Amino acid sequence: MSQPVPRSLAFDDVVIDFAGRRLSRAGAEQALEPKAFAVLALLAGSPGQVFTRDEILDAVWSHRHVTPSVLNRIMSLLRQALGEDAQHPRLLHTVHGIGYRFDLPVPAPVPEATPAAEFPAATNALPPTPPPAGAAPGAARTRRSWLTAAAVAAALALAAAAWLLREDEPTATPTAQDDPPAAPVRPSLAVLPFADLSRARDQEYLADGLAEEILNQLAQAQALRVAGRTSSFSFKGKNEDLRAIGRKLDVAYLLEGSVRKEGEHLRVTAQLVRADDGTHLWSKTYARELRDVFAVQEEISRDVALALSVKLDVARFNREQGGTTQVEAYERFLRWRSIVMREQFDFAHDRERLQLAREMVTFDPQCALCWDALAGSLTAVAQEIGGTQAERLRAEALQVRERIARIAPDSWVAKRDRSNALWRQGRRAEAIALAKEIVDSGPPSKERVWDYSYMIYAMGHLDEAVALVEQVRAIEPMALFLSRDLQFDYTAARRYQDAEAEYQRGRKLEGNQLEPDYVAFFRQLAGKRPGGLEDLRELHRRLVRQSFDTPFFHDLGKVLDDREAMLALVRKALADDAYDGGIDVAHAWINVADALGDADLAVAALRKNLQTQAGFKEGSMAQFPYVAFWNAPYSDLRAHPDFKTLLTEAGVVAYWRQTGHWGDGCEPVGTDDFQCR
Repeated sequence: MSQPVPRSLAFDDVVIDFAGRRLSRAGAEQALEPKAFAVLALLAGSPGQVFTRDEILDAVWSHRHVTPSVLNRIMSLLRQALGEDAQHPRLLHTVHGIGYRFDLPVPAPVPEATPAAEFPAATNALPPTPPPAGAAPGAARTRRSWLTAAAVAAALALAAAAWLLREDEPTATPTAQDDPPAAPVRPSLAVLPFADLSRARDQEYLADGLAEEILNQLAQAQALRVAGRTSSFSFKGKNEDLRAIGRKLDVAYLLEGSVRKEGEHLRVTAQLVRADDGTHLWSKTYARELRDVFAVQEEISRDVALALSVKLDVARFNREQGGTTQVEAYERFLRWRSIVMREQFDFAHDRERLQLAREMVTFDPQCALCWDALAGSLTAVAQEIGGTQAERLRAEALQVRERIARIAPDSWVAKRDRSNALWRQGRRAEAIALAKEIVDSGPPSKERVWDYSYMIYAMGHLDEAVALVEQVRAIEPMALFLSRDLQFDYTAARRYQDAEAEYQRGRKLEGNQLEPDYVAFFRQLAGKRPGGLEDLRELHRRLVRQSFDTPFFHDLGKVLDDREAMLALVRKALADDAYDGGIDVAHAWINVADALGDADLAVAALRKNLQTQAGFKEGSMAQFPYVAFWNAPYSDLRAHPDFKTLLTEAGVVAYWRQTGHWGDGCEPVGTDDFQCR
């Protein structure tokens, strides 16, 4: 898949906003004439590509009937705007005798973390994005399967190292800022009627409609107090001082705007003003073709409402949640998060997420969520590319996490990293207690719930994990990520009808359907979903097309009507490392044996899988590989003596005895034994 054309490009202190046709350097917008920006967009949009002078003239001027000096002047303007030295260029290079090339600077490691005093502490940050599956081309990340065990463990190791480094530092002396904050005062706002500046003065209905729609959308933000329409519209047509209006309405902020229609073109301007002194905090102008007045009204109203929510710090991911008050950073974070929630973890989307994350931290260096998104994106891309470049990206990710720990030491992301470190030390009860504290202390979002849900699932608390993910899904029903989680969870809990219903619902959601198809394939192989052999073959074909192109899985498709032949392939995979496809697809041969009811073969495959996981023998294995115990529900695997032995070796039974909280379907037998079903 090709790399999507970016809306913007950010590096060092430079931001090129392709969509907005703006260039910023060191936080200041650089004045560029339209043709100069067009040349910059052409070159920067394809870094490393050489464009001849004729190609540039054709693309920007549509012909070659301009003198060479025109392009020379434009390149001089661009170098000034970018702060380039023409004798020693970093970005804009002259390819003598041919044309010009734009090169991105080599990414430098993140500098040593800035002392916390320079940045306000954030109280929330996004947990690491699940990194990609190992070497399988195009493989998706897996929530309840263990495609990503090694990659996730590497990410956790980075996070844990960052936490342990932080623990070695002297504890900061408490200050008055450590006292519990007073209950926050809700920002207050009034949306004033928009002015109709059209020549015919015939757009009053649209001006009023825009203001009212913006008011209605903002009124849904519980953290914001919005003056009612009757009060704010009482100033319509009155040329009253804004400060006086603010006092009369008892609000801190005012939104005013104007509408101007010229033919079929509409120009809408909105601006946010402080009521106490009349200073402008935010403004934006929208130019639209007036084809569908209601669609235009809805689009602009939604955009303005989101921008104001961010600026007033009442958006969902606000400063208290580790977010930002910079509209540009927030917009990129939402795009970054949308890719995650749609399960789009191919290399092109990983690169897009990394670019978005770099832009976020350029726009707002104080945004903990943005830095955390950057760390997760660096890890994801590193897993894709491998080699020395991957080592540099992982090192940068570790530095980013150290930075988060310094600028937001009391944030839940720091607690999350500490929780994962406790888990790797074998202190699972403490790790789970701390992870639960994170869940209980904030909104039930995917970000807060994800690590805790893995931990309790790993310890066999399947029903509890289901209830938790269902709670998050109720908030974000269109997220494929959560639908996929539930399909694994329902299946592990042997709620096969619920799993099928969620699979059918999830098929309508946008995103990568690889893992839902995977769960459905084995549910059908086990005879737990409707359909026949041809449906099974179709699911197999989908999986091969998407990622599962190992010799074992290819051969499996040839014998889907022969149980003994399929089991023979599993035995061959267990005996031949060159045939099995590697650790990243080990779950496939475990699941085949389990779905076909061969518990002896399934437990043998499970042991081989677990013994290859980092930390299994030492008791420091991350929580993610533990899901292998519960992802095989069809056979009598859980009642197998060797399964009990594996649970004991992995420390699961010690946790159960320590806490008295046994896994679902498991219970003690006397003082020294237990059983699972």
